[in-house]
Amino acid sequence: MTPQKQQLEQHLEDRDLVSIYRTGIDDSQIQGFVLAVSSELVLIQYVYDFRLDGLMALRTEDITQVELTATHSLQKKLIFEEGLGQQVPFGFEFDVRSWRALIAQLTLRHALMIVECEAGELNEFLIGRIVQTEGDSLQIEHFTGAGNWADTPSVVSYGDITCCQVGNNYANVYQRHFERLAGALH
Repeated sequence: MTPQKQQLEQHLEDRDLVSIYRTGIDDSQIQGFVLAVSSELVLIQYVYDFRLDGLMALRTEDITQVELTATHSLQKKLIFEEGLGQQVPFGFEFDVRSWRALIAQLTLRHALMIVECEAGELNEFLIGRIVQTEGDSLQIEHFTGAGNWADTPSVVSYGDITCCQVGNNYANVYQRHFERLAGALH
């Protein structure tokens, strides 16, 4: 067991607010509450500026540091004082055995998903609907920042995925946009 995985499991048990670093992939820290950990993946309730901003899954192997400081402890206290801590899905059973298992589970509750391949030469950011999760890859019907859907789904190998997100403000705003468009057509 890696030291990071061991730390993450302890933070899951203690319901700590932590910062996660992925040196070589992302220059920024990622702050959140750990919700599930496996040798493959860690799932967090992402927190940005004291705002709960969806669920984020990361490859465990990419994590280079997990940090818990006095600042994190105070910010956790403030989040709970604001009434937001009760919205964190602590205790929910997430299937983090593999990308395939987790993505299949998350697509049951979330219409849109962000899939990122940040390592190597790919550096892909796709947002859209997962249409297939079987085998060694997924298929995602995705759209551009201008809201234009691609003609064909993209195929993404599970081995290339470094991060996926659901239920965040970014995806939710697009979801509402597409719902308004669909309503306007009727």
